[in-house]
Amino acid sequence: MKVEKPDIEAFADPSKNPYYDPNLAVESLAPKSRISRHLRFNKQGKYIELANQMRTQARLEKLKQEIADSVKKTGMDVELDLVSDMSKEAPPNIEWWDAPLMKNPEIFDPSEEGINFDTDHGSVITLYIQHPVQINPPVDMGPPPPKPLMLTKKERKKLRRQRRLEEQRDKQDKIRMGLLPPDQPKVKISNLMRVLGNEAVLDPTKVEAQVREQMKSRQDAHKKHNEEKKLTKEERREKLKKKLMEDTSKVVQVAVFKVNDLSDGQKRYKVDINAQQLYLTGIVIVCPTQCMVVVEGGPKGIKQYKKLMLRRIDWSDSKKMNTDEEQGDEGEKEEGDNGTGEGETSKEKKENKCFLVWEGSIKERLFKNGFKFKPCPTEYKVQETLEKFNATHYWELVKNYVEPSLV
Repeated sequence: MKVEKPDIEAFADPSKNPYYDPNLAVESLAPKSRISRHLRFNKQGKYIELANQMRTQARLEKLKQEIADSVKKTGMDVELDLVSDMSKEAPPNIEWWDAPLMKNPEIFDPSEEGINFDTDHGSVITLYIQHPVQINPPVDMGPPPPKPLMLTKKERKKLRRQRRLEEQRDKQDKIRMGLLPPDQPKVKISNLMRVLGNEAVLDPTKVEAQVREQMKSRQDAHKKHNEEKKLTKEERREKLKKKLMEDTSKVVQVAVFKVNDLSDGQKRYKVDINAQQLYLTGIVIVCPTQCMVVVEGGPKGIKQYKKLMLRRIDWSDSKKMNTDEEQGDEGEKEEGDNGTGEGETSKEKKENKCFLVWEGSIKERLFKNGFKFKPCPTEYKVQETLEKFNATHYWELVKNYVEPSLV
């Protein structure tokens, strides 16, 4: 059996084909040879994507119909074209920011736009990098990670012991594998004979000199290591500042003190320098009748300042107060015959003490320019000074404060 190709000329010849009709087209009636075609496979996910598009279109149509029905119920006849607004356009082949950098003439011709790719003469490609502004994603970041537990001193020692033991084991394994040289024996005068043995017996003077040299080198290495770890003056100052500086952005602690007399320079220096060292802000009102000290800062600084004002400073120990008392005693002797009792009242007035009037917290600092002394000879001057900081209520507290009486 043999497969032959059809002869179109013989098919169109009436003498050979009596059934041929010349009125009909030859090419359409003549049998054609079958051309083999290659298989064409669809890409994976093609019909899934088409199905998703059809479902999205159906949902949009349904949403449009629901909105149209709700509009008809309200009596408003408005035509809404939601499909055109909500449908996503296909991404372009090239983004506009990448177009000037494309050298492929089929996609983009840089010569038509007048773009220079020469890096030496004003090119669009430079050594500078433009960092876009980072935007937080519009999603919930979730709860914050749990804070690590605070370990006790015993637990910290245990962890340190385990970590050092593990490091020692790793070092021993490396020495066994030959990766590290073995450590030299730590020879001292006390274990000289036990470690060296025969060498120490043969030449003890030489061995002792070597041992002392090793001891000195170990001591020098220890001192050098300590010096390298030692902080400089600036680093110590920064460490202390970081320790004393407290976050007062949310809550500020305030303490108000009443002092009968602040005329002694030594007391004023202690009040001022401690507030500066603890990074506290506030004001000291020096008035002839009484003095007020207001400090603002973190809880640790206020706690230490309270110890200073109420316990550390001996307010009664003052050279000026002693001289005043001597003068007062002489005046009492002169006026003792009158029997009026004025000497007792003057002695009570000159007794110097410090009291904590009020302690609490506020939202933000009232005194933001550091810690300053303000001499105010009159009541009017005190009110005028404190009105600038909106702190007149502190002076009212100090004025109305009643000193506790000893029972």
